[in-house]
Amino acid sequence: MNTKKKRVFSMAVCILFIFVTFASLFYIVKEENHYCTGEDCPICANIHQAEQTLRNVGNGTITIATINPMLILFALLITGQFLIVSDTSLVSQKVRLND
Repeated sequence: MNTKKKRVFSMAVCILFIFVTFASLFYIVKEENHYCTGEDCPICANIHQAEQTLRNVGNGTITIATINPMLILFALLITGQFLIVSDTSLVSQKVRLND
């Protein structure tokens, strides 16, 4: 895939996530005070499914936003002593380079 197709695909996925999130949220708000028919109420089942969708979308972003950078930071702290770049060069050490 070229970059334009990837960009369009990623924008479509983002718009889809935003649409699903807001649709679930608005459905829960709209049907908050519905007339419940009992244990097998289809509206309650839909509300439960919308809540699960919001939880799943929320958990994914929390995991990506917090755990991955923490793991990267932890790995950098552990290996930080090996990643020290010295600012020595051949010129600073006055090495003569002959042809």
